[in-house]
Amino acid sequence: MKRLLVPFVALLLAANAPGEQVADLLDADKDAEALAAVEEAAGAGDADAIAMLGSFYEEGRFVEQDAGRAAALFRSAAEKGHANAQWRLGVMIDEGRADGTLAEALSLFRQSSEQGNSDAMTSLAVMYAGGRGVTQDFAEARKYYAMAAKNGNSNGLKGLGVLYYGGEGVAADQVEAMAYWLVALTAGNQASSGYYQAVSQSFDDHELHAVINRANELAEEYGYPGGFTPWNVSDED
Repeated sequence: MKRLLVPFVALLLAANAPGEQVADLLDADKDAEALAAVEEAAGAGDADAIAMLGSFYEEGRFVEQDAGRAAALFRSAAEKGHANAQWRLGVMIDEGRADGTLAEALSLFRQSSEQGNSDAMTSLAVMYAGGRGVTQDFAEARKYYAMAAKNGNSNGLKGLGVLYYGGEGVAADQVEAMAYWLVALTAGNQASSGYYQAVSQSFDDHELHAVINRANELAEEYGYPGGFTPWNVSDED
């Protein structure tokens, strides 16, 4: 269980005493004590602990899954300016799992994004691409996907590929789309892997070489591992 909780433990600051205590307890497989420590810190008003507890309730980890309780905790932490809580509350509102409007979800994503949360950046991109809570604007969608990608979020690369594949706000370009997906899939993005494998079946060698060359350029531009060649890429399709 402790391995599954690594992302949530990271919500607590490394220098934060409750966070260090929780990490130590999880490493020792003392799950009940870790939960108690999080609850105690949350009760004392620690925003990181409140957000972590919200994650527990959202995912049903250590506690019975409870979307209402999760949303309330995320809202409490979000009001304290917690970026991840702002993002998660926005997602729950957008998905209809928490009370609120699309305009509120958009505002939460924006607040979180301004603090550097790359997941919120991708959520903003999705909102703009779909015209959810805001006028549809593919240029804004592309901006936020690119912002997320440059902050290490492979979903940003995936989203850029989707825009180019569908010609949404840009000229349709399958080579460009495939290049984005190739960089994304090597960063572990499973959806991009599926897209790449499906589309690559119709590409000839010349087109695949063009994808590889462009992927190397994009990897350098966005700060991802590159070095793609026809030999190592053949293992991806």
